[in-house]
Amino acid sequence: MKRKLIAIILALVLIVAVLPAGSAFAAGSNITLIIDGNRQNPTVPPRVVNGVTLVPLRIISETLGADVGWNATSKTATITTAAFTVVFTINSKNYTVNGTRKTLDEAPQIVDGSTLVPIRAFAESIGAAVDYNASSRTATINYFTNMSGTLTISGSTTAQPIVQAAADKIIGMNSGLSITVSGGGSGTGINDARAGTVHIGMSSRELTDTEMRTLNTYEIAKDAIALIVHPNNPVRSLTKAQAKDIFTGAITNWNQVGGNNAPIILMTRETGSGTLSTLNDLLLGSGNSVAERATPHASSALMLQAVAREANAIGFDSIGFVDSTVKALQLDGRTPSAATVNNGTYGMSRALYVCTRGRASGTTAVFIDYLRSLDCQRNIVAKEGYVPLV
Repeated sequence: MKRKLIAIILALVLIVAVLPAGSAFAAGSNITLIIDGNRQNPTVPPRVVNGVTLVPLRIISETLGADVGWNATSKTATITTAAFTVVFTINSKNYTVNGTRKTLDEAPQIVDGSTLVPIRAFAESIGAAVDYNASSRTATINYFTNMSGTLTISGSTTAQPIVQAAADKIIGMNSGLSITVSGGGSGTGINDARAGTVHIGMSSRELTDTEMRTLNTYEIAKDAIALIVHPNNPVRSLTKAQAKDIFTGAITNWNQVGGNNAPIILMTRETGSGTLSTLNDLLLGSGNSVAERATPHASSALMLQAVAREANAIGFDSIGFVDSTVKALQLDGRTPSAATVNNGTYGMSRALYVCTRGRASGTTAVFIDYLRSLDCQRNIVAKEGYVPLV
């Protein structure tokens, strides 16, 4: 009953905000509130002040993929999307959008410990559409369902499943939108984005200072690199020192780490792979590299298949790709998982990124916001086997 009451309240207060001045509606009407096709049921109800709908920051951050920062000293809330930075100040009608000063009809407030800001002002600042259909008594805010044009994306095969699934879903929500996603590795995605031959590059490694001079990065998920072996391999765990020695070639037989008397067959990724670069940084260390006898593979999927076929192989892959065809080893007693990534105890955790030449804008920015939204994080990132940002 409580949830139903909150939903009714939310619907009513939004309609007040979107109806023209002087309009009226029946207080008992069954109003439906939809944001990008999804009915909203916030735990903290918004309120209408002088005809302006104020909503909790949480709604903005979760549904629109924005980061929200709070400065207790200045009492300012900074909401950052891929393309916009909007700054509200509690009890002030002045706000800024990308540094440009604007004026609100009603000031943001703190109510019962929650920061409430004008939803219309924010939505219109970032290009979202607000509409009310009187015949169906439906209030609608469209952001991810208000897209058109063409996007091209390339890069990390680790991040590719997330981005492809997101593209498929967004295309299904927008009839005038085309998105092409291709792999090639992190180096390819970064170079393509720098050259402007794609709108978005994907990377499974941090960008260098030189790359950052022309590119903006946006984190889309967390991940871990798992050391993988054939399921029949009796070895279950390695220390970080043992793993380093295996991949640099100092240890060559499984019996040196408690396994069978069999040669270790090394698998690696191709030059330019973000996963290989991260392995070098987090496991092998400066000045070291994977032994030359290792067989390179051009994608995360091909790495997985190679290890699954060879009883004495060892390779490394994103936890988003690990399945029952291989076995992920513990590293220093820690299993690569969402829990050990989030608590910082697994030794080869990392972030996955997308990047653009300069700050993202237009359809490119909206798609990046979707990648960071709660819907994508819960229903794509987590289901694909990666670690959500939230």
